[in-house]
Amino acid sequence: MRMKEDHMKNGQLKAGYNVQISTEKQIIVNYSIHQTSNDLTTLKFHLNQFKTLYGEEQFQQIENITADAGYGSCENYEYLEEQDITAYIKYPSFDQERKCKNSRTKQQNLKDRQNLYYNEVEDYYVCPMGQRMTKVGEKQTKSTTGYIQQISLYEAERCEGCPLRGSCHSARGNRRIERSHQLEGYRLAIRERLLSEPGIIQRKRRSIEVEPVFGHIKSNRNFKRFTMRGLKMVDLEFGLHALAHNMRKMAA
Repeated sequence: MRMKEDHMKNGQLKAGYNVQISTEKQIIVNYSIHQTSNDLTTLKFHLNQFKTLYGEEQFQQIENITADAGYGSCENYEYLEEQDITAYIKYPSFDQERKCKNSRTKQQNLKDRQNLYYNEVEDYYVCPMGQRMTKVGEKQTKSTTGYIQQISLYEAERCEGCPLRGSCHSARGNRRIERSHQLEGYRLAIRERLLSEPGIIQRKRRSIEVEPVFGHIKSNRNFKRFTMRGLKMVDLEFGLHALAHNMRKMAA
């Protein structure tokens, strides 16, 4: 839902509230309102709210969750793993990787870190020219929710004069990359899961499960902007729309 203001006069309206819903057979079973435009940080709150509303026993019955790449983060994957919930959630580059059906095209993108060979035993990468990219340090990143992620830093040894430098990287000095090995592990598992037969079924299901509900409320019911103000009142307003949607759905 967006504000009325369009100061740039280009149709890029500011987001006011971020609505999250969980559905089962297009029935809204939970909704939450957030004052952030980023979906990444909404998942844990949304699921914890479900647990509060329905209780621990009902929460434990959740077997899997399907969502788009906007929710694909190390924090969310780790949380779902801890809750013993199978995640069918794309990571941000999943669709782009799928488009690269021609392996030659993919290999020509020398800037793509996914094309670098990694030696897990000795913990180093190999650049397109065959140089070792050794580990030079580590750092931590902290999300707005307080989640801390460990990042490893790798650097090539001699990029000066390399014939592939322009295609490989454009920064000064030797090429450096940052990697979260925990996230890479999740990516491999998620990719395999999404490309499996159950994963394909879940991805198809999402397109006919959640999206039509939003489409019905926004287009068919013409609900595109909140009339109330404040998080509490906005929550109440959407709750009425969710209730009306469910009643129509169940009566159909």
